[in-house]
Amino acid sequence: MTTPSHAKSRRQFIASASALVAAQLVMPSSNDASSKTLGIAFTSFPIRIRQTPQSAEKFIELCRNFGADGCQMDIARLTSNDPDYLKGIRALLEQKGMFLELAVSAKMLGDPQGLSAAAATATQLGVSRLRTAMLSGRRYEDFAEMPKWEEFVATSQTIIRQAEPVLRKHQLLLGIENHKDWLVDDLVDLLRRTSSQFVGACVDFGNNLALLEDSLDVARKLAPYAVTTHLKDMAVQRYDQGFELSEVPLGEGVVPLSQIIDVLRKGRSDIHFCLEMITRDPLKVPYKDDRYWATFGKRDLTRIDKFERSILTRTSSKPLPVISGLDTRGMLDTEDENVRRSMAYAKKTLGL
Repeated sequence: MTTPSHAKSRRQFIASASALVAAQLVMPSSNDASSKTLGIAFTSFPIRIRQTPQSAEKFIELCRNFGADGCQMDIARLTSNDPDYLKGIRALLEQKGMFLELAVSAKMLGDPQGLSAAAATATQLGVSRLRTAMLSGRRYEDFAEMPKWEEFVATSQTIIRQAEPVLRKHQLLLGIENHKDWLVDDLVDLLRRTSSQFVGACVDFGNNLALLEDSLDVARKLAPYAVTTHLKDMAVQRYDQGFELSEVPLGEGVVPLSQIIDVLRKGRSDIHFCLEMITRDPLKVPYKDDRYWATFGKRDLTRIDKFERSILTRTSSKPLPVISGLDTRGMLDTEDENVRRSMAYAKKTLGL
């Protein structure tokens, strides 16, 4: 049992260690952001953002304090479209030598007027890349029958087709994330059908593990379309209906990070690697349950066998991290520490 004094000592240790790592990570400022590739996605800070809403200025400062070269920020963090305000944000980025990507919702993509306004904002900020996800949830949880999934696919195709002329007009690149929705071949097919240099992929390093697909195979297929990324590592552990999946600090999971980075750089030499370290309880992937396969037509025994042999043989030897028993301060300390450890690994081991 953890006593209050022990919990306090643990928090003090994490805080002091975190401060030391942060001091080591912050690099001298450069005014040339073109050679910088390591960013942090806003989705790395769900606990902090729930506790203290982050304006654009605060989020940029936060990412810089964690040693990032740039950030991938939800467009909602911008508090105004006023030209003077946007000039101030751009000046802040230029002063710190940081790049910025904006995340927009599928709903915004489907609204030509709203997307045009967002594109104009991006142009004023010097932003060239947008990230989106067509599904905010997970395919095997959100869709219980094939017709609903097919409706989602058709709607997604329509939204992207309508958004493409706006993206082309403003010379903006859009990266569609593999967000536990698309099998990689389906996403590639969608991008081929769109056939636009302005519509590509936000390559998430770990999401398709939830669809029983190998991360390196996913990266190889998406590399020709890569616009940006979500850099992450994942650990897995079996349970009776399938496996649990958890984001862990870089280098502590099963994702072949260096190989994926090399593959994606060959596809786009200037690609950004935006850390997405989500601190949360493990997600359950019940692939042994019939409901999981409702939108795939049938149970894919070949995919199951390959996944069980290549990934589930490397299950974590220790329990996956759980934060639901922590108080708010403990959750925030853990989130900060996970991001710091990941940034340290990205710089020192991955060379980003």
